[in-house]
Amino acid sequence: MNYGFIGFGNLAKAVYQGLKKVNNIQFAYFTRSKKEVSIPFFDCIEELVSFADVIWITVKPQDIKGILEKLQPLNLEGKLIVSPVAGKSIAFIENYLGKEVPIVRIMPNLAMAYQKSVTAFATNQPLNPATDAIFETLTRLGKAVKLNEKGFDLFTSVFGSGPAFILAFIQIFKDKMKEFELPGNVLDELLLELTQGTTLYFAENQSSYSIEELIRNITSKGGTTQAGLDHFHRHKIGKHFEGVLDAAKNRSEEMSKN
Repeated sequence: MNYGFIGFGNLAKAVYQGLKKVNNIQFAYFTRSKKEVSIPFFDCIEELVSFADVIWITVKPQDIKGILEKLQPLNLEGKLIVSPVAGKSIAFIENYLGKEVPIVRIMPNLAMAYQKSVTAFATNQPLNPATDAIFETLTRLGKAVKLNEKGFDLFTSVFGSGPAFILAFIQIFKDKMKEFELPGNVLDELLLELTQGTTLYFAENQSSYSIEELIRNITSKGGTTQAGLDHFHRHKIGKHFEGVLDAAKNRSEEMSKN
């Protein structure tokens, strides 16, 4: 099976890193300029299409129209299209390539590189074994879920953008911890230990306890955690953070309309 990337930015690199040890997958890419990577490079999109069984359109949303226009006149018989492009629906791609071409739309995140992504999956040909094979491949890169496209905008805000939002919270911790006057790399190591420990605590207990119960298990009545959580709820910080997710979701919806 040959995977060809159109564009080779961070997401394409993450897919490659996550799958490079899987047997029987060969990789190549097409971009305007050659990258410092160890897989074959094509400077012509026609050559990339000829090589690839699965064509990954890993470009920015503003660039996908031009790519689809280049693909439109090419012979795509026997090819499968995978698009992680935010805000661009299967119908948008079909407008250029037709409904006969199997199209898979996904919404992953960069944790694909570590086989820890949470990825949404939708396709125009759910009964096609080739699209089902892509879903199975995605399960090697973390958790994959088949989702109606109408849920992609919210999924994008939570799971596609989520890692950046979580890191933004961690940055708040780091900024506060600068009062310790420790080197930045030491702060990063401490925060990494905190987040890994918290994730492990969640993973080990999530089947038996809700998140609310796990929070209560950490909290002593009248203690420091209680004081912080009281402030959190009193100032409706959770509600404000929902606004971050809503803003990302709304932007995805806007991109779908453009």
